[in-house]
Amino acid sequence: MKNKNLKKFYDTVYKKGENKHYTPFLFSGDKIPPAKAEVLKTLSWKGKSVLDAGCGTGELAFLIAKKGARRVLGVDYSDDAIRVAEVSRRHPALSFTKKEIGAIDEKFDIIVSLGTLEHMDYPFGALKKLKSLLKPNGSLVITCPNWTNPRGYVLLALKFLFDAKITLADIHYFTPLEFKEWAKKLKMKLSWRTIDHDWASGERLLKDFNRRLPNVLLGDKRFATNKKRIQRFIAWLEKHLSVIKDGNPQGGAVGLYHFKK
Repeated sequence: MKNKNLKKFYDTVYKKGENKHYTPFLFSGDKIPPAKAEVLKTLSWKGKSVLDAGCGTGELAFLIAKKGARRVLGVDYSDDAIRVAEVSRRHPALSFTKKEIGAIDEKFDIIVSLGTLEHMDYPFGALKKLKSLLKPNGSLVITCPNWTNPRGYVLLALKFLFDAKITLADIHYFTPLEFKEWAKKLKMKLSWRTIDHDWASGERLLKDFNRRLPNVLLGDKRFATNKKRIQRFIAWLEKHLSVIKDGNPQGGAVGLYHFKK
């Protein structure tokens, strides 16, 4: 869990505002982000008690409450996130609190945690704790960046070969392989799929690389590169990505994992 730099990072994000921090083409308008939309379709929420662990500013928790959940508790360790959530997401079945998951002892029908494990020092320990908070036959739904796709292969090559800073807060780079191993250790059933293929190997990938690669490469003196070289690489990707992405079940930019007791 821990990751001593993470709270400081997210406090900065929430103080500045998510819309100003995150890339507009990834988080724009009133449309529900793909990962949250897929989570909402994964289960029936009506009449269920739900924990959103690492709820941020509460969008998913609010949407789950609107789907008919009996009780939804959103927890996060950022004061600013909870403050925003309490003001902007209101529903009779919904409440928020600043708390670490280690301090929770209530049991839930469903626990969701989106984009959290990749930041934690001990992700499997977090999964074990979340499992302990489930009622019998409960469900645990996790999303996490997935790296078995063109986006992942390019960025992880820079990470592992040159120790380049490819993300702002991730300290782990998971794939479905890790989640399958964890499911066995947890003695839980696992179903999974990857989503957001366009970000992994489509138009959104090209937009992301146009923004990200100059930040990664041009900001590091070890890389003898320039903007023209980056643009030549992106132009090559634009021509060949459609060949790479077809028929790959692990090819989405985000993995969605449903653990069942």
